Amino acid sequence: MRKVLVVLATALLVPSLALAAGKPGSPGKSATAGSNAAPKVMYVLRGTLTAYQAAAGSVNGSVTITVKSANHHGASLKGQSLSFAVSSSTRIVGTFKANDNGIVKLRGPKTGLGDPSTFGTLVAKQVIDQGTESS
Repeated sequence: MRKVLVVLATALLVPSLALAAGKPGSPGKSATAGSNAAPKVMYVLRGTLTAYQAAAGSVNGSVTITVKSANHHGASLKGQSLSFAVSSSTRIVGTFKANDNGIVKLRGPKTGLGDPSTFGTLVAKQVIDQGTESS
């Protein structure tokens, strides 16, 4: 009977020790550095690709899109013609032809992309050429 009580008491003690270990860290901050960096989100811009220049080695190229629609984060950019940098690590899907439909995906600050003059510093993660609309 004593063995049963000892096993039962030990079984109840283990979960309480696990809970006493403390509260986990805040998900918004790094546990070691305490980073307060602004969160970034993915902007997905859909529209007409008007210009494209491929990256050449370490020299960035560019892509220009006239935005027809976007995900929630880029909704305020609708109707604008915007240019973004394209690096050698940018994934290019399709063969570019002027005035094709396309998608440009990039990461930027969650608070909005802000001033269009700073867009040149943002590098597109992916450019998708979808061709022309079929009639």
